[in-house]
This record gives sequence, structure tokens and C-alpha cells, in this order.
Amino acid sequence: MIREIENIFLDFPGYGCFACDPRNTHGLRLRFYADDEKGDVYTRTTPEKHLQGFPGILHGGIQCALVDEVAFWTMFDKYKKIALTAKIDMEFLRPVGTASELEVRGRIAGEDGRKIGVEVIIYEQQKVCTRSRVDYIIPRKEVTLRVMGKERFTEKFKKYLDD
Repeated sequence: MIREIENIFLDFPGYGCFACDPRNTHGLRLRFYADDEKGDVYTRTTPEKHLQGFPGILHGGIQCALVDEVAFWTMFDKYKKIALTAKIDMEFLRPVGTASELEVRGRIAGEDGRKIGVEVIIYEQQKVCTRSRVDYIIPRKEVTLRVMGKERFTEKFKKYLDD
């Protein structure tokens, strides 16, 4: 079964994420789907030409944004916690173009207490272009409030914090 993951941040005060806010006209406006049969989360996108580095090749920083965002929603779909990126390792295997649809898939790679590892792959025309591993830390509630601003955390969002 494929299901769309609800973007819970649409009501988050000050939200304007480059990767996933559908209202950010300069952003990627990504939507995420859980593939419950395969046990992963994915998005599909066709990059706009202005996101290139070299002509026709998607900038590595944009690839990193895609990876980080899919990793977050993969982690969030399973744990329902707000977590912070601690580390991203990327292996660029082949150029990623800006002219065709990409599929970016993430899967939980492991957990160790508050640390969650997610593997993410960028595919273009069903070929593996980029492999990555993203580590998230689920911080304690007081750390999240200090880093992100406690005024932003209405009752709706407090349930996603870890004590």
C-alpha cells in the first residue's frame, strides 16, 4: 500500500522549508509517500534547470537537500519524532540530470538509542546515481525547544518531542 505522508509542519509557526513547504515558490515543494510493502519512503521530482551545477547536472548541494529531506520523512514516518541531522555521508556514483524525473528512496538502516540511521538512494531512470547515509539524533525536549524556539511549539507539536 502506498500512502502520502502528512506534512505536519504546514501549521508550524515560521515554517518555510526549502525542500517540503508547498508554499515556498523558490523551493522543491516535495511530497512524500510511504511504500508499506517495501518498507521505505520516497519522493519523485523533476529538478528545474536553475538547480544545476554544471550544465544539465543537478548541483550536489541540491542532491544533499533531497537526501536529507527524504531521510527525515523516513525517520518521522516510523518514529513520529522531530529529530536533528547529525551526519550525512554521500557517495556520488553518476551524474544526476536536470531533465528527467528522479526518485529518491529512504529506508531505516538502524537505531541506537536516540540515534537513527537512514539510507537514501537517488535514482534517475531506475539507475542508482547517489547513495547516502543520514544519521539523526532525537534530542531531548528541552534541547529541541532551545534550538528551534519554544514559542513555535504549540500543543499540536509537543507530542513530537522526546522527553
